Amino acid sequence: MTRNKKIFLYTAYFILILITLGLFIITRLDFNPVLFTVFISTFTTIFHFTIRFSFANIICNLIKKLIRYDAWWFREKPFEKMLYRILFVKKWKETLPTWNEGDFKVSLNESKIILNNMCFAEAYHEVCMVLSFIPIIFSIWWGEVWVFFWTSLGGAVFDSLFVLIQRFNRPRVLKYYNRTKN
Repeated sequence: MTRNKKIFLYTAYFILILITLGLFIITRLDFNPVLFTVFISTFTTIFHFTIRFSFANIICNLIKKLIRYDAWWFREKPFEKMLYRILFVKKWKETLPTWNEGDFKVSLNESKIILNNMCFAEAYHEVCMVLSFIPIIFSIWWGEVWVFFWTSLGGAVFDSLFVLIQRFNRPRVLKYYNRTKN
């Protein structure tokens, strides 16, 4: 992702925080169920941004030594090729952004490093998928469990797309690595 896109993303994050704080104040002063639902949605979106910018990185850095391209978790499973065909992964994978494009460029890295970067990216998004459901806990205090559930599910599905891309690409990079390592 380019520097300008990252600046835009962080700016949108900041603006969303301001909107959420405004909605929180408005719904506390004069309760409006529609605005309250919008507040929950923006709050959950901020939470998703936050887990992607911080928590997931912290967790992945703690387990970084366990992340290796040849570990069982990262090996291709028998059902995957069929799944990728059904989901048309090859057709849409280029449309999603890459945060650090340099991590996956053959011109900048050895293929073994790219493989491990792919595994790290997959683990990062898998951690985000799990953390996406934490906002449901807030329904204890604010109710509206279904709003929290659907926004959390949306975040998890979004991250699953990146997991699919990493898992789709890794066997090809692994094949290249095995051909060139000798």
